[in-house]
Amino acid sequence: MVLDATLRLIAKGYRCLRPDHRIYVLRWLRNGILFGIATVALLYLLVAIQASSDIGTAIRTQQAVTETGTARTAVTNAGKELASTLGSEDVQLTGTGSGYGSDITEAGGDLALVAENNGAGAAGTHDILYAEGNLDDYFQESQTAASNALSGASEIYALSGENDLETALNDLSGMEEAALRGQRDEWPIDPAAFWWALLGPIIVVLILAAATACLVARRFRRHVSSPWLWGWLSGSLLTAMATAVTAGFLNLDDELTLNPDPLAGHPVTQACAMLLFLAAAVMAHLAYRRVLADYRLRSS
Repeated sequence: MVLDATLRLIAKGYRCLRPDHRIYVLRWLRNGILFGIATVALLYLLVAIQASSDIGTAIRTQQAVTETGTARTAVTNAGKELASTLGSEDVQLTGTGSGYGSDITEAGGDLALVAENNGAGAAGTHDILYAEGNLDDYFQESQTAASNALSGASEIYALSGENDLETALNDLSGMEEAALRGQRDEWPIDPAAFWWALLGPIIVVLILAAATACLVARRFRRHVSSPWLWGWLSGSLLTAMATAVTAGFLNLDDELTLNPDPLAGHPVTQACAMLLFLAAAVMAHLAYRRVLADYRLRSS
């Protein structure tokens, strides 16, 4: 009941519009469309610039995840080398072996790279330091086990150190992966968010264009040049919509591939998009300008 009464009141006020008032409404519709095109252009720039930064952060975190996996593999290989060495008769002469030392060195280097690309903040730094401490302990325990090869307790102690290190690396990997998921959920590279940012103003512009069509069809039947209006206005809407959709698909591809050189934020792409949005605004202005001028001339 309330909705019906509201719609009847709006319809009554619309029917009572005097010609001058209709001109004002048409101007407001024109200004609304121009504002919508300017809004989508600014939102595109915001999405493109921020997405480039967010993708760069996500790439570094992805590298941290990869290096953590590499360190885990190196520790596993070191454990196999150590088990093989401890089972040989020459263990007191060869020690832990060169292969074991290389794997431990590789794991340490990988953890250093994880620290450089850490995306998990202070918690990630804490886990990295903890893993590095476990790596040092494991190396010392392995040296002790090799020096006391006849003592089974030393070997068990070294294997326990390996398990602790692998657990620390698994925790670190999980934390970096969680950070990566959070970074890829940032709104400039989240499809559920940036599509609305780009297409929301376009939807408003289409609604305003539909309102223009309704106003022209009902109140300007004998006073305006409709082909001029719809020719320029259709070109404006198609240009703005095609530019926004293209920018959205470029941004989507950048997010899916974590492109280190994002296409949506490339300077050439930005320049072309701004020129197209400007052309859309100019066409919209020309469409309404001819109609308003024609109506004033015929009514004078």
